[in-house]
Amino acid sequence: MISYEKALSIVLEQARRISATETCALTDACGRVLAEDVAAPRDIPPFDRVAVDGYACRGQDIGGELEIIGVLPAGHEPVGSVSAGKCIKVMTGAILPAGADRVFMVEDARETPDGRRVRFTGDERAARRGNYAARGEDRKKGAVVLQKGTRIETRHLTILASLGAARVPVMTRPLVGILATGDELVEPGIEPLPHQIVNANAYQTAAQLRDCGVLSRYFGIVKDDREGLVRAIGEARDACDLIILSGGVSAGDFDFVPQAFAANGYVTRFDRVAIKPGKPTTFAVAGERALFGLPGNPVSVFITFELLVRPFLSALLGSPFTPRILPLPLGEETRRADAERDTMVLVRLAEGRVFPLPNNGSGDYTTLAVADGMIRLPAGSPQLVKGTLVDVRSF
Repeated sequence: MISYEKALSIVLEQARRISATETCALTDACGRVLAEDVAAPRDIPPFDRVAVDGYACRGQDIGGELEIIGVLPAGHEPVGSVSAGKCIKVMTGAILPAGADRVFMVEDARETPDGRRVRFTGDERAARRGNYAARGEDRKKGAVVLQKGTRIETRHLTILASLGAARVPVMTRPLVGILATGDELVEPGIEPLPHQIVNANAYQTAAQLRDCGVLSRYFGIVKDDREGLVRAIGEARDACDLIILSGGVSAGDFDFVPQAFAANGYVTRFDRVAIKPGKPTTFAVAGERALFGLPGNPVSVFITFELLVRPFLSALLGSPFTPRILPLPLGEETRRADAERDTMVLVRLAEGRVFPLPNNGSGDYTTLAVADGMIRLPAGSPQLVKGTLVDVRSF
């Protein structure tokens, strides 16, 4: 049995970064990983951009009454230049007219009844504000705006769209095969017999894979039969870059999965990790292809996926994975009977504090529905007192 840190190190060392790239439509880019740096094709902003509705003038003229010589909406060419005693009425987003170095807001102005002249009525602080963004002050032309390896999120789409990227260079997505094992499993929609349970792991894993921005293919439920397992794993190996299999990796009499791994050329790198839940987690490789054998309980599968599979997939795509960590105090004391392994505890957050969720072991999947994240209780620490600062790995 190895530590979680050692297991993660082995997993990341094995991740062979995908080199293939493609382009996708901007509308399909969320969740994908950038294959190239994205640079600004022109200065950002591309001109001195007015930031408020107001009057563009020379700062030195702001104390007197000014003649309004034109109106300039956003998206139009300037109507002229500003000289002494003159101003142009401008709208937010317009180009700052030549000769102007100041814009005072309509809220700080009073026009004459005929609308031909205006006077600044604001205070000294308002008079000093330029109220425009200088050309290139955000980024100069050619500057990198988004780096290669960025996992594209909603907040990045505004940038890509504003740069005119109708198509986006992205990494090709790996294909992950999903298998569920066990004679006791039936698919959702089938009424289980008293001795059966409904397969949840495959669908949970497929959802986690979608969140990672990769493709998946479900190979169905495989019964606890050695030959059937060998065939199913071989089919998935030939079609996929990675296999995720749940169940059958413990030490039961009918757990044939490790034998089926070996029969398909997989070499096991580890098969026990010192975490709870998730101890019977297997990682095996066959050339540049990899396989995760995860435990059978849904909570164990969910947690081991987050701890090991998600970082592996990020490394494949060249996008460093950094979990979202929130340091918060415990809202109540927590105890555990077994402190021999690191324990991952599902928690909820309330009023800036962390509350461990009661559960009946890794088979109690109902706690996932209300969990905001998880904390790691280190081995050898059977008790943590209220107020202890813990790192919450947010979901």
